[in-house]
Amino acid sequence: MRIITLAEILSLAEYKIRPVITKLPPSIVTNIYSPARKAFIKLLTREIRSRTYIPPESESRILWGIRFNSGIFNAAGMFKHGEGYYTAASQGAGAYLAGTSTGAYRRGNERKGVIHPFMPYPRSGSASNWMGLPNEGHVSLAKKLSKIEKAEGCPLGVSVSDSPELPEMEAMKELVNGMGFFKSANVDFIELNESCPNIPQDKPKNNIGLDENLLNRLEYIGRNFIKRTGANPPVIVKLSNDTDMQLLPALLDVLTGLGFGGVNFGNTSTEYGNYASNINVDEKRLFDYFTTIFGGGLSGRLLKRRSYELSSFAASYIENHPPLNEFYIIRTGGIESLEDIRQSDEAGIALNQWFTGYFENFAKHGHSLYKHLFSKHN
Repeated sequence: MRIITLAEILSLAEYKIRPVITKLPPSIVTNIYSPARKAFIKLLTREIRSRTYIPPESESRILWGIRFNSGIFNAAGMFKHGEGYYTAASQGAGAYLAGTSTGAYRRGNERKGVIHPFMPYPRSGSASNWMGLPNEGHVSLAKKLSKIEKAEGCPLGVSVSDSPELPEMEAMKELVNGMGFFKSANVDFIELNESCPNIPQDKPKNNIGLDENLLNRLEYIGRNFIKRTGANPPVIVKLSNDTDMQLLPALLDVLTGLGFGGVNFGNTSTEYGNYASNINVDEKRLFDYFTTIFGGGLSGRLLKRRSYELSSFAASYIENHPPLNEFYIIRTGGIESLEDIRQSDEAGIALNQWFTGYFENFAKHGHSLYKHLFSKHN
């Protein structure tokens, strides 16, 4: 008989009482969930299944010469400090992603006395957060990751970003240096967090409509890291679910031309007006409060259709315009079931990442969430 862990007990209890908690005033809900979320992740990452679950062989895939036991794993932001690899591997995750990391330590956002504000919308299957990239810095994280004894079929990835407070050239140099640290730490893939690309709203600065700063960063990394390392480890670019669909052909041409290994659509959304009507009526006041006071990014089920539209378009474009190098599409946003993964598979989307959906499944199935996910894998 399997022993129920403390993280499983607490997660299930929260799942049952959240309808009551989310009836409280929005400021109180934020003050409860913001620290509780961090404390829970800290507890979760200390727990390891006594027997590792391995998904069915039919779920495995080899990308960039790397074996993934399945096509789903955690999104960036879940394991910011490089903790929890063995937890994820024992659960049966297809990979593990640490970070996002920047050059130097960042405390992250704080407002109204709330550090790293977070708000759940459980009835809507979504959430908002305003974190501000809290992390320990590239050197510290790379040192931790270098000590991990990787499990077969659970590759080690890291999400990185430049430091937003630095001048552009200094930030790019620092970023490439950091990527070098992670290569030395033997990570299997790197995800470049460009989750809010500066896409002009009126007059583009060039004839393909992409922002010059974004292009400069991509070209710098392509020239100073990808070319010099032979695309090993592969670098994936993560973009927002708010990315303009009309820019995808030009963007994909740039990425493949520079030797990037893939693109991830996407991170959270800040286009609140597009989703406000889909928020459960009982959670509208929570949504309005958080997006007004903190802003932040919206994640979860509300982004399911948009993440699929972007990812499937990109997969189709790559199929019809095959690049010289291996290039894959990753989907993040609203992934919560095997049906979502099958939808991605059919569209040619190679990998999926989840965050909100992960915690929803953990509340119901505990550390057996991947086993339950693939219980109907035929």
